[in-house]
Amino acid sequence: MSLVSVIVPTYNRRETIQAAIASVQRQTFTDWELIVVDDGSTDDTAALIEGSDPRLVLIRQKNQGVNAARNNGMLSARGQYIAFLDSDDEWLPHHLELSVAFFRAFPGEDFLSGEFCEDRGSGSLVYFLRSALTEWYPPLAERAGSSLLRLPPGESDPYRRVFASVEPIGGWGLDLVARTPYRDARLYRGRVFEHMRFGFLFALQPTVITRRAREAVGLFDARYRISADYSYLANLCRRFNANFFPLPMAIKHEYARDGTQLSEGHLSTGSTRFEFERDLLHQFEELFGAERSEDPEIVALRRARQLVVGRAALGQENRAEALRYFGEAKRGQGLSLAAALWCLVRVTPTPAVAHRIYAGLRRAKALGWELLTKRAAWGRIARKAWGHYRDKFTLKTKT
Repeated sequence: MSLVSVIVPTYNRRETIQAAIASVQRQTFTDWELIVVDDGSTDDTAALIEGSDPRLVLIRQKNQGVNAARNNGMLSARGQYIAFLDSDDEWLPHHLELSVAFFRAFPGEDFLSGEFCEDRGSGSLVYFLRSALTEWYPPLAERAGSSLLRLPPGESDPYRRVFASVEPIGGWGLDLVARTPYRDARLYRGRVFEHMRFGFLFALQPTVITRRAREAVGLFDARYRISADYSYLANLCRRFNANFFPLPMAIKHEYARDGTQLSEGHLSTGSTRFEFERDLLHQFEELFGAERSEDPEIVALRRARQLVVGRAALGQENRAEALRYFGEAKRGQGLSLAAALWCLVRVTPTPAVAHRIYAGLRRAKALGWELLTKRAAWGRIARKAWGHYRDKFTLKTKT
């Protein structure tokens, strides 16, 4: 029986699944089984995989979505530890060895993750959690009136916005880290469930859990086809201490080996982006809004998420859903970005035109990003849009 079970769902990804599998085969820790769940692929991906490695287990299923595929894989897993990988991502060679060493050194722990990095084709890596805690989440927390992400006095380390403690890597991992190119190797620890209200703190791809954690948390929520990893990770954080390495453990690629962009295939950025963002909003409500629906901080974060869902709908030219979510986001706020976008969608002839105007404003360097974030600037746009809509409506009623 293998010590680590690796779950990889795949769906029409011939150009990347080989690289994902190869990254598992390059691991410096070799006692693993690789469970590939073919989620109804139509490009003969299964034939590419079958028989390529005796440690590889292939499961075929009708297309049910990535979370159903992960569930199917976990039910077949035999390892003491369970790890996750997607077919368009790769692990760095130290990932499993360092993770297993951690669990052996801390047998009472059940949940470990590391940095999930994005390779945008330039050769440099974007660190997800470092970026989130430096650029994205603190402004969101400030607008929501939250103190959860404030740094402890005298601290400048962005990871300490979330984790209660940090310690050096002990003797159990020093030699392993020394064999990597990375030197920022510390161990962050803490209870971080409440911090998950701002969004993902972890990704599944660099995450390893014990079988004990798997049995406690259960399976991915089958109501959501693509985004249940958010609630799954949040429930891990609700039940267990979070442990985190700030060094890269897994890489998401924006480009295939031939240089073509993969973004249209990514579940959170391609044709399923609206579904992804909408389901994240629903999970946020279940995790944080059900019992605190009127909490001002939760209300502000809900509006921020509704705005994101509306923008995703607008990007896919879904007028009805864009109006719905912009309308919900603007409720009780007066002039705001959501109100301006709601007016924009209402007065333009098609959602495609509205999206082009919005995208053009975002790209316009002369106007600058301030135009999209300052209420006063968007107030002027909203008033102009509303004036145009009012005049048009008045003319229609007179005729």
